[in-house]
Amino acid sequence: MSKKMVVIVGMALSLSAGQLMAQATSSTGKVQSSTVTCADLNWSAEVLAANPDIASMCQTVYEKDGKLYAKTSIEVVRVRGNTMTFRPIHTDGTKGDSRSVTLASSWRANIAGREYRASDLARGQQLNVYLPEDRFALAIEDVETEFVVIETVTEMPTTASPLFLIGLAGGAFLALGGMLSGIRRRLS
Repeated sequence: MSKKMVVIVGMALSLSAGQLMAQATSSTGKVQSSTVTCADLNWSAEVLAANPDIASMCQTVYEKDGKLYAKTSIEVVRVRGNTMTFRPIHTDGTKGDSRSVTLASSWRANIAGREYRASDLARGQQLNVYLPEDRFALAIEDVETEFVVIETVTEMPTTASPLFLIGLAGGAFLALGGMLSGIRRRLS
């Protein structure tokens, strides 16, 4: 019970620091480590005990202020109030077990330069997170998200009527009736 509580509190504290991490990373620039790979990260025993699949989530390694961070992705499963349930996405595309964390009401995620509350996150939304190797803590930054502009559908004005379609259908039925009458006269 206490081990779970420590992990949940650690996740909540680190999620509350996610905004600061994201802002500092985007303003100072993150450095992708070319010498350290995901296999070289030394995960602490506590992190491995609570998250045995953490090594399969690592996409690449970044270094910031001498600390190594593994870039991973998560999918938001559910958000109720300030409780977020998410599933980690492994590098092979499979998804891990659901995990829940209760966030502070002041917690914000920085996505594409815009701040979002936990309640603003949508089900199925995928976020890039940065995990330090010494603890399981999520720092959310999603600057790679591109928004697609959806064009509005052109609709007929509300004053338009289907009179043209009714006339066209009537003309088609008249032509069909004329053809059937002509065929009947030839056959008799």
